[in-house]
Amino acid sequence: MEIRKCDQCGGNLERLRIQKAWRCPFCGARFEEENREDKAASADYFGLNEEVFLLENDLSKVMKKAGGSGCIRSIVHCMSTFETAAQVEEYMLKKMPFSDDISMKGTREEQIEKAMGVLEQVMDADERVIVYGNKGIFSKGKEYFAITDKRSVFVKKKDVKTVAHEDVDSLKIEDCGNCYINGDYDQGIVNLDGNGKFQGAIIALICMLSFEAVPDRGLIRLVD
Repeated sequence: MEIRKCDQCGGNLERLRIQKAWRCPFCGARFEEENREDKAASADYFGLNEEVFLLENDLSKVMKKAGGSGCIRSIVHCMSTFETAAQVEEYMLKKMPFSDDISMKGTREEQIEKAMGVLEQVMDADERVIVYGNKGIFSKGKEYFAITDKRSVFVKKKDVKTVAHEDVDSLKIEDCGNCYINGDYDQGIVNLDGNGKFQGAIIALICMLSFEAVPDRGLIRLVD
């Protein structure tokens, strides 16, 4: 394991894989990681961190549509700006506008409360819901997704599927901005705000929670 010392206090630095930087837990100093020609970011990644994602998809097609490009740019912004999932959550709640179909703490919490009877069946006692999204156009409360601090939950009437954040292997992002986890269309986080920005923030949140759960996990594949 590579060990680097802080230039200011001499303490051992912590590597921030997502931000490609180093941070000193003792004095708070932060150091950007040196760029190496053999690891230069490919233009095909459109700013996505190559130490987090493995690109198996032609993102140029996704970037041609407003929903897809908004989603990708939002992922890049969140994962390059914030160091923790908690900071992304705060950004989503306090800085980002979102549609009436989205609920978070302090905003339309009644939608989350109505869903808790189902969600509690798959949640741990200490688990909490971060964001809820209604997917049903004519069946509000019957088809939705919920992102907790431990997993993503997908509900369609009586069918309930869950994916622990640490088990996210791949993401399929469509040009409309919809995203499907591990290639399953029943595990979709749909674009509810039109421009894909809030959608991208949700995906960034999931990815950061995944790496916080398992820091040395493998890359998250972006697939067709």
